[in-house]
Amino acid sequence: MDLKIAKEFIHIEGWLDRADDIVARGESTYFADVLLQEAGDSIMMKLGEAAKRLSVMNVPAPAGIDWASRSLTEISSFISTTKSAAL
Repeated sequence: MDLKIAKEFIHIEGWLDRADDIVARGESTYFADVLLQEAGDSIMMKLGEAAKRLSVMNVPAPAGIDWASRSLTEISSFISTTKSAAL
């Protein structure tokens, strides 16, 4: 695997771990803490930027995801829905 691609996947894994940490604190804690909200927004932007870079590098998207055509809002909504269902 290309080093740049591997690095993107390592970053994505770390951001998803951080997102899990935020979700684990619960919805009420999230909405009560502006810093957590900013961190969540930052993670979402980083994930969207990484998806764009991977798309440009012609890395195929995972099954069921067409990341090149998704907006950040759609991705955020999808992740929020998925995370909420897991709680």
